[in-house]
Amino acid sequence: MSIPLDDAIARSSHPRMLTLDFLEHCSPRIRRTWDYWNAKRGTRPMPARRDIDPAEIPDLLPYLVLTEVLPAAPFLRYRLVGTKQVAIRGHDPTGLPVRGHYIGHHLGNDEDEVMLNYRIVIEGRRFVYDYDATTGPERDDSSFGNRPVREHGTLLLPLSGDGETVDMVFCCADIEDGG
Repeated sequence: MSIPLDDAIARSSHPRMLTLDFLEHCSPRIRRTWDYWNAKRGTRPMPARRDIDPAEIPDLLPYLVLTEVLPAAPFLRYRLVGTKQVAIRGHDPTGLPVRGHYIGHHLGNDEDEVMLNYRIVIEGRRFVYDYDATTGPERDDSSFGNRPVREHGTLLLPLSGDGETVDMVFCCADIEDGG
C-alpha cells in the first residue's frame, strides 16, 4: 500500500515545484506549454484530451508526451511520444509502460520519484514542474541512445475527459541533444 500523497510529497527531496513560482524559472518552451494548457482549461480544473489540438502547437510537438492512465497494471502507458523524445531515447516507447522506460531510468534515477510526479498529477489533479536536470550520454543501454543530452525541465499537466478524473498526463520535456 502506498503512503498518502501529501506524506509522499513531504518525504521527497526531489527537485520539483508545485506552485506557479516555477514560471519564473522555467524555459520558454515549458512556459509556452503551460500557457497553452492553461488557456485550454479556461475555468475548468483541467482540459480534456480532445481540447488539445496539435495543429495549434507544432513547435511543441517534438517535446510532448501523452501518458494514458490505466485502471490496472501497468497503470501508466505512453500513448504518444514526440519525435525529439524518440530521437533522444534512440527508440519509440509509444505503447510501453512508464516504469522502466522513462528518460533517465538508465542513470538509476529513482523510479519512485518519477511515479510520485505522476501521482501528484493524477491524484492531486495538479501540475508538476520537475527541474531535475538529466544529462547524458551514459552506457550502451542508455535511455538516451548514447547521444549528448541536456534537459531544461519537465512539466506534467492533467487532462480529464469527464472534468474530474485524470485519464491522461500531458507532458513537455524540454530536452535537447547536443552538449
